[in-house]
Amino acid sequence: MFRKNQNLSSFRTSACRLPFAALSALLVFSPVAAAKASEGWMGMGSEDPLIRLAVTPVEIKIEAPTPLTGNNLQLLLALSGSNGGLGEIRKKASEEFSQYLDQQVQMQFGEFFDDERVHLVTNRAPLTLHTDFDVVIRQKILDIFSTKDYDLEKGSMTAYGKFHYRLQGAIGAHVLREGTVDIAKLKLQARYRTKAPKDGGVVEDTTREATERLLAEIAEEVLDQVEDDLEADALLRLARR
Repeated sequence: MFRKNQNLSSFRTSACRLPFAALSALLVFSPVAAAKASEGWMGMGSEDPLIRLAVTPVEIKIEAPTPLTGNNLQLLLALSGSNGGLGEIRKKASEEFSQYLDQQVQMQFGEFFDDERVHLVTNRAPLTLHTDFDVVIRQKILDIFSTKDYDLEKGSMTAYGKFHYRLQGAIGAHVLREGTVDIAKLKLQARYRTKAPKDGGVVEDTTREATERLLAEIAEEVLDQVEDDLEADALLRLARR
């Protein structure tokens, strides 16, 4: 039967009912922060430009739940007692989420600049764009369902954090314009579910997919908030200051 808003610890720590309880608590509900700078903007930008814009690597810091995956829960549980085992799993997941957000940002911003006929370069441009994402994704359990064969958890994930950008001039690197987007105000959410067989079989977890949906929406919505300042006409006016 469904039990709404049940205490998480009772669901996660009952080893008789849920064999991977300890691992799940460590993996799914222990967020890890990962800081990263992207390596480039994949050569995007207009070939017939109105203006050249230098872009620095995207700075990304993500704190997100780690997906629970694998078909050998006993092996994953064993990792909880190893040196660095679970830490490596969390670190890898955080790096993958950072890379995914980086790709989405490059795709969204790159297509926008291409439409605006802004050519992206690494240097020798009148303006330089710096971007910084500090993203936090939180889970909230909505329902827990248990049968003799499996435990099912359903919940929502919500995005928080900040996006900051600044445009600097070529001479003296003065900041000509900057802005911040409060990601919480975008009200971005996604649903997830975790189905765990009690016989130690394959865990079905959509945490990763839900997180990636949120990251893709963050890249799109953030651009919507700042695109007026990044249009070619706006950049040209700024460069003439």
